[in-house]
Amino acid sequence: MIWYRNLPPNSINSFAMLVDAFVKAHARAIKTETEKSDLFKMKQRDNEMLREFVSRFQMERMDMPPVIDDWSIQAFTQGLNPQSSLASKQLKQNLIEYPAVTWDDVHNMYQSKIRVVDDRLKAPSGSVYTIRTNDRFKSRS
Repeated sequence: MIWYRNLPPNSINSFAMLVDAFVKAHARAIKTETEKSDLFKMKQRDNEMLREFVSRFQMERMDMPPVIDDWSIQAFTQGLNPQSSLASKQLKQNLIEYPAVTWDDVHNMYQSKIRVVDDRLKAPSGSVYTIRTNDRFKSRS
């Protein structure tokens, strides 16, 4: 009713125009809220590498209407599974101890964690397969 009362006088000439104006005003808001809550449902699986989770999270985030950085940061931090890998655990601790302000801050923290892991494993930067092999070896031993 508030929306209807705030319409400019004589701006609606037909029921079709009223429906169109209503959908434009309200349908996107409902869809956006649903999608934002979906971002908070994303969780890193126990066997999912940090790189894979970051990639999946970013893809999901790009498919949505713009989401403020605070929500993205909170959703990502909550979604990190410290039992998945040492890098995930350290990143989650860092994000809690030193809260990020922008999504770029989160990505920079992630990049620094991955470089440290790559250096420890002597893997080329960006190499997923070497790390997977070493993680599997560690879990068996």
